Amino acid sequence: MQTTKSWSKMLLVGMSAMVLALSLVFTGCDDPTGGHNGTGNNTGTGTGDSNGTDNNTSTVYEVGDTGSAGGLIFYDKSVVSNGWRYLEAAPSSIELPAPWGAYIKNVSGTGNAIGTGKKNTQLILAYLETISETGKAVHICDGRPYGGYTDWFLPSQGELNLMYINLKQNNLGNFQNDWYWSSTEAGSTHAWGQDFGNGNQSGSVPYGAKDKSYLVRVIRQF
Repeated sequence: MQTTKSWSKMLLVGMSAMVLALSLVFTGCDDPTGGHNGTGNNTGTGTGDSNGTDNNTSTVYEVGDTGSAGGLIFYDKSVVSNGWRYLEAAPSSIELPAPWGAYIKNVSGTGNAIGTGKKNTQLILAYLETISETGKAVHICDGRPYGGYTDWFLPSQGELNLMYINLKQNNLGNFQNDWYWSSTEAGSTHAWGQDFGNGNQSGSVPYGAKDKSYLVRVIRQF
């Protein structure tokens, strides 16, 4: 017959075993091969923006494809940088003529390279507001919900030329054989435009006067 002293000894042994087991379980949380130091979010190879994949762009497009807003893709820079990869031209159904604006005035700061059209548009809009001008080329794309998007802008000189090369010359986009505006300023009286009949670009006399109405084909980047 076991005594009270024997039962107490057995109880102490059992409790010691439980403490040891729990200690091993909690020690496992600090295992150097666990989530904090393994291949989790901090050191993994995810597909977020920082690694060149736009989380909002799972579809891969080619030049000439219909874009996410219903227009046509005319440029693919192959990777996402600065928040975008593709340039999309709006459908011809929303093409309109308008003067460039700011005639005999200088907006200053507009660029001609691919990727500068959006900033150009913002600069022009801000300047036209200071001189109370409305109904100009950039106002056609200012916050208008084409295809469910409101991020349209006037293409830069380089972007406009890409539309001509990749769309117009391939009989895509229903472009007219006429002059189109870019968002690239050439001076106080002129801005850069392009003749989609022959591809010529001009920002000086006799073409490109800011008070002339040329066609506007807005674009977006995504």
